[in-house]
Amino acid sequence: MKILIVGSGIIGINYGWALSEAGNDVTHLVRPGKGDQCKGTIHLDVIDDRKGHKKHNFVEYAIKCTEIITPANDYELIMLPIHFYQMEDTLQMLLPLAEKAIFLDFGSNWEGTEAIEKLVPKEHLLLGFPYGGGSIQNGTYVTYLGPKVYLGTADGVYTQTLEQIRSLFTSADLKTDVPDNILHLIWTSHAGAIGLSAGLAKAGSVTAFLRDRALMVECHTVVRELFQLHRLRGVNPYRYLDLAFLWIVPAWLFIPILRTFCAFNAGVPRALAHGIRPGRDSGAIYHVMMKTADELGFNLPRAKAMAAYLQYE
Repeated sequence: MKILIVGSGIIGINYGWALSEAGNDVTHLVRPGKGDQCKGTIHLDVIDDRKGHKKHNFVEYAIKCTEIITPANDYELIMLPIHFYQMEDTLQMLLPLAEKAIFLDFGSNWEGTEAIEKLVPKEHLLLGFPYGGGSIQNGTYVTYLGPKVYLGTADGVYTQTLEQIRSLFTSADLKTDVPDNILHLIWTSHAGAIGLSAGLAKAGSVTAFLRDRALMVECHTVVRELFQLHRLRGVNPYRYLDLAFLWIVPAWLFIPILRTFCAFNAGVPRALAHGIRPGRDSGAIYHVMMKTADELGFNLPRAKAMAAYLQYE
């Protein structure tokens, strides 16, 4: 399949490598003037949890980049592992150049798909969520590639397009999980990410966070509070056990479980490391969460107390 991935961030590079290794033609779209950064190869240090694959990999990803696309490129899939606040502008730029492509919103979303569906025909739009993550250290992408991805349509209908993209990921030995409501799953993931990111940023490292029992309890409380906000939106986050399991259990049990996960799967600390410097995306998600809470008249005192560690503006 001919695939365009927008950007060269952690998620885009992780899945670009996996999909290209499976024989797909993968190109990364980068900002004008950034093409030189993608010449040659990218150093990848990957913990790979896919069944049948080598666990720890030091590889050179022969990345292919472009600064512009044209209708002649004829991309079949455009993956968008970008921040939710970039989505509309990016789609408005790409749609006239790739009208036949499937668009996969692969990452953050808090406000639903109403605005996106005004731009992208429903039959061409999918939503997804990655299982993994990482950080860039001294120019090397130090990442974790989980064994699966989450996929779905905005209205929950199983379509031929969804089946096509499921087959694509399956060909790369990535399992696909299709939840009953992909948006609700993504929103559930954001609550956990905000709670953990605040704690990791406050601690300064994954190791320091895991040693600080009081801070871990505080973060657990923040996530539980955000889950209450979810319920006011009509979402039951506990339906999505993959992403909610740590928050279902009481705080005293959450602590040894997360520590055990990190001790026995080296990929988990890598995925958590991204939260040490949450950056603009976490701050933006936090901001829209607070806006939603205000609209619903729901106070989030514990989450507000962690605002400084989410670089909230």
